[in-house]
Amino acid sequence: MKIAKMSEIKRKKRTDVDFSNHIIEVTEQDGLLVHHFKHPEYSKMYSVKFINTNGIMAVTGDYGNWIFCREFHPSKEGWVSDGYWHEKLSIASTQEGREFDHDATREEIERGINGGLEEWGYEGDTLDEAIEFYQTLLEYVDCSAWEYEAYAYSNIPGFMDAEDIPHSKKTKIWLQIVFDAFDTMCDRIKD
Repeated sequence: MKIAKMSEIKRKKRTDVDFSNHIIEVTEQDGLLVHHFKHPEYSKMYSVKFINTNGIMAVTGDYGNWIFCREFHPSKEGWVSDGYWHEKLSIASTQEGREFDHDATREEIERGINGGLEEWGYEGDTLDEAIEFYQTLLEYVDCSAWEYEAYAYSNIPGFMDAEDIPHSKKTKIWLQIVFDAFDTMCDRIKD
């Protein structure tokens, strides 16, 4: 039985941005490697440049500017590992590739109230207090991320860990498009 490598698996796109007509222009010079992924009918619109040099990758173009603390080269084995790329985007940086996701956090809270807290081992008085805390979190989940976090972390019952506070984040759409562009280039190199 052959086990497929991650690079052989067809990845699901994160967005509906169509890169089917984009071309890849590669420039290599003195330790600088640039992959310009662009639509041939436009000079800069809908383009993404992946600039690798000196241990970093800078991404610039119509979908924002992003700096990663390591190089990522498009290749036939290449692909975006969302979690790893987020880690390399955030290390010693103030860039945020994710933002507070009110809906997913609400779902986590409701899952906890509707049996999740019991599954995680809460029982008796601590279960009642945890459910009460989660019900109060529902009142704050539609506030700003700062307000939600300030309430949640300031009022967490002493027996709970910070990891027990529901707090979901989603990747910003512009970064999802950058990830899709990189994956598409890698898929093209495979063909």
